Amino acid sequence: MEKITLVEPGQEIYPPGVLIKKPAEYLKRGKVSFPDKFTKDLFSPVVEAYYLDNKLSVRAVIFVTHEESKHLDLSVYQNCYISLDGKAQLQFFVSYDLKGTEGHDFYIYEVSFNADEIPYEGGLESIKTIQTFLWDIDPITSRGTETTVQPGTGTGVGHP
Repeated sequence: MEKITLVEPGQEIYPPGVLIKKPAEYLKRGKVSFPDKFTKDLFSPVVEAYYLDNKLSVRAVIFVTHEESKHLDLSVYQNCYISLDGKAQLQFFVSYDLKGTEGHDFYIYEVSFNADEIPYEGGLESIKTIQTFLWDIDPITSRGTETTVQPGTGTGVGHP
């Protein structure tokens, strides 16, 4: 039987959607150790999303091995589509080129960005949940999570 390869080794595959207009900010927030972790698998991001000043703001916490953090270059892609029930859905992909480093010590990065407006009825105000993925462009693996968008404090989007 012949082996079929869909992706050539070293070929980069970028996530669906478009690069967000304003680049995401990311800051190193600390360090954590997982002494019994012996795989190269990614950790799923920890995500919070909320409406603030008529914007959908997203903060994601990702874990990056010490070796991977030396040349870290993150990008965020936004993908919007209509679900089978006719509602707008929003996905974000925090992407970087993972070298596949096995590690025990991880830096904690906080990635912050605002969603770009979407071209569907109701706009960003119609979004109730988002999906956020950590995407490896080389593409060994990716991990994700779904987050409920919280109302902000004060007036604006998502407030009665």
